[in-house]
Amino acid sequence: MRALVLAPFLAALALAGCSRENAGVAAVGTPAQPGSTTAASAAPLPERAPRSTADRVVELRRALDFGDFDAARAASGACDEAGPEGELLRARMAALEGRGVEAMRILEAQKAARPRDPDVYATASECYANRDAFDTAWSEIQAGSAACGETAEILRAKGICWIAREGGAERGLAALLKARELDPALPFCDRALGQAHLLVAKMRAKEEKLPAALAAVRTSLEHDPDDVDARRFLVDVLAASGQHIEAVAELTALVERGEPLQSELALMHKRAGFARLLEQDRAGAVEHFLEARALGLKDSELASAAEILIQVASEEIDRGVAAYAAGEADRAEASFRRALDVDPGSLPAKNHLAVVRFQRGDPAEAARLWRGVIDEARATGVELPEPVHLNLAKADVLNGDRAAAKSVLEAYLRDDPRGEWTGMTRALLAQIESEPR
Repeated sequence: MRALVLAPFLAALALAGCSRENAGVAAVGTPAQPGSTTAASAAPLPERAPRSTADRVVELRRALDFGDFDAARAASGACDEAGPEGELLRARMAALEGRGVEAMRILEAQKAARPRDPDVYATASECYANRDAFDTAWSEIQAGSAACGETAEILRAKGICWIAREGGAERGLAALLKARELDPALPFCDRALGQAHLLVAKMRAKEEKLPAALAAVRTSLEHDPDDVDARRFLVDVLAASGQHIEAVAELTALVERGEPLQSELALMHKRAGFARLLEQDRAGAVEHFLEARALGLKDSELASAAEILIQVASEEIDRGVAAYAAGEADRAEASFRRALDVDPGSLPAKNHLAVVRFQRGDPAEAARLWRGVIDEARATGVELPEPVHLNLAKADVLNGDRAAAKSVLEAYLRDDPRGEWTGMTRALLAQIESEPR
């Protein structure tokens, strides 16, 4: 029996010789104030007010924990259902809305009425910490420790204060984890735990310990799944770890939630594409490059990826031409369309697809494609090797637009009166003009 009594006493003596900076978890719970002490061993037993389990109260606590103004206001009526805890929830609500004086007035009244309730001191400390009044926050922790001992609530408040300090993330995390160990249902921990794990994750990333950083940021998101900063950091760590596909998926989910991260997603698709190339997955790389371009990356920003896309389009055109020559119109059309998906500006792909569509009885799409070829060639000064204007005029006639056909032919004669196709152009124009309407 003596050994059981002496062991804690000897442990306390051993800890007393440690500095606060090197005392491990025990030091985590010590406010960083000159002359501060922990009176947990001498403190009377705490007298906690009962914690309501009503759904609306639980909902309000969570909204207050995560600073969700709208949800907190919507659930604020739950204060009346929470019993003695309701006053502390009102104080948190007032603090959240910037009514600090009212929050402190409520808390001072609660300290007078419930001098040994650790939740009162912890709430006061956390309200001060949220206003960056850390000296006062630590004073509340000291008062709470003296009155109630180092309870789960007091440890939570210490953890929240520590993670707000430079270099205090690990101590804060240790305090918060200890608080949850003492009281697994302790409220107002999840946001703080999410931030603590995120800070530790960033420390590990700076130390180039990527597996540890990845584990820490994932744990952060278990506590606070909607934290955009944590999710963006997860993307960074995934990409740095070579897990580009998952990084793309995470960023895509953020964009779908309305976060303005399209440019970051485009760059991540580009990185993922080059990663696929290294894995000898050219088809997968192309899909990522196409997504990057669809999200706004210009060819100059795609750099060598743009050259790869042009090469892929050229290969598809060659396949389409071979299929057309073999009488396989379906395969030819599919190849030409794929070429245009990969390189929307490809004049050969547009022209060949127009030919296929014309032959398959769709002069309307053929005319649209040929008109695009002519307009782009004229704008860029490209000389077309085929009489595209003649094909377009024929398509316009079949579409019942003889005026458009004449306009196309007259434009060619005006712009290139001695061109290679002048004779055929004049003949087709005369034929159109001679035919009855």
